[in-house]
Amino acid sequence: MRVLFVVNTIHFIDPLGIMLLSALAKNNGHEVSLGILQKEDVLDKINKMKPNMVCYSTTTGEHTNYLKFNEEVKKRHKNIFTIMGGPHPTFFPKVVGKGGLDAICKGEGDEAFVELLNTLENGGDAGNIPNILLANNGGKGAELRPFYQDLDRLPFPDRNIIYDITEMGEFPIKSFITTRGCPYHCTYCFNYSYQKLYEGKGKFLRRHSVERVIAELHDVRSRYPLEFVKFYDDIFVYEIDDWLLRFVELYKKEINLPFQCYTRVNLVKEDIVKLLKEAGCRSVSMSIEAGNPEVREKLLKRKMTNDQVIKGFHLFHKYGISTFCNNIVALPNGGMKDDIETLDLNIKAKVTYALFSSYYPYPGTELGEYCIDNNLVDGTFDIYPYYQNRSPLNCFDEKEKELLFNFSELATVVVAFPWMRNIAIRFLIHLPNAAVFLLYFFVQGYLLKTKIYPAKMGFWKSLKFFLMGIKWELLKRPIRV
Repeated sequence: MRVLFVVNTIHFIDPLGIMLLSALAKNNGHEVSLGILQKEDVLDKINKMKPNMVCYSTTTGEHTNYLKFNEEVKKRHKNIFTIMGGPHPTFFPKVVGKGGLDAICKGEGDEAFVELLNTLENGGDAGNIPNILLANNGGKGAELRPFYQDLDRLPFPDRNIIYDITEMGEFPIKSFITTRGCPYHCTYCFNYSYQKLYEGKGKFLRRHSVERVIAELHDVRSRYPLEFVKFYDDIFVYEIDDWLLRFVELYKKEINLPFQCYTRVNLVKEDIVKLLKEAGCRSVSMSIEAGNPEVREKLLKRKMTNDQVIKGFHLFHKYGISTFCNNIVALPNGGMKDDIETLDLNIKAKVTYALFSSYYPYPGTELGEYCIDNNLVDGTFDIYPYYQNRSPLNCFDEKEKELLFNFSELATVVVAFPWMRNIAIRFLIHLPNAAVFLLYFFVQGYLLKTKIYPAKMGFWKSLKFFLMGIKWELLKRPIRV
């Protein structure tokens, strides 16, 4: 089978899901290529390559681009089998058949994707493959197969498919994942709904062995520039256990590169921070999301106190480890007062770099369903833009949405330079978004380069990737002047 994965764009985050599926397909004798919509004429590529299958992986919002493109594919090539996987079809399976989609993959695709390829190649019936739903079967399919348990049996992600045809190959910061699953029940996140979807189908939290992680790092570094490692696990550290102790030992001995990882403030203890520092951790990502304790604990179900937040971030600050914090603005029935409270908690916590994003109610999440049930969002999920944009909630008028959007970008600047707080809230927030965006992006670029991902890059390479970042942001969000 000749397979073409189609993506909208390639940014600085490795699409590890696509890379893994590509590796699995190649290991089973299939030919795999990549098409990038914002970089090349993918329809022309299809004409030349003549793939048997075209695949998309998407979140809600981006899925509309792929559906429109798939319509064009089907107009020209009715016999090409097209399939969509990722969070959107998993929680919105009725997308099957739209835009001419032949199938969707619901949930994990490791085994299902390979079984589908082999079945179609041999002329078999794909209607009974677990996790695969077919349009010609009315969107019906076999039940979900159990979670894939032994992650070490999976091949290394096929990084060649991305690195060999994009600038990502020379980008010295690369992403890795050591785990699957998250035990927490945040209402805006899909993990809890995902866990319920797979109830009774195996252990949700799974992890590669330390030896497997180190082997993958060696493999990537032997073939591509690697100066900084990003571990993209939902939570990299829960406690001091045998896995963490073994990781610190082997990583420091065999890899010895600076890295970033994710954790939660309620898990942070000084002995954990010391171990991460010893291993080479230069930055951590932790989320506050909302500064108001009641909003954070009741609406978002993030069980942590302001005191825990402040102490957790201060501990990393004490050991010279920079902090990256995610926050949500424009939450349901909230507003500027609540978001300023979030900003102030970030300042008190001495966060190094803070990202503030508008809340988007995604299908399948508890808070998303609440917004739908209470008519807080108009239209359908087909009209969602990029999440770092203006709020889609109708509890805010257009003027409020514009101010909240400007606030979301200015807040990043203020956390870095707290003396600007009152100036930003009273005056800068009323500037045209184009001016606010430029200020935000320059501060963001400086902090990411020097504090969060301090990889070794010369001036010209740094400038090149900085300009690429601006281009990517402008493609994702409309800037008003």
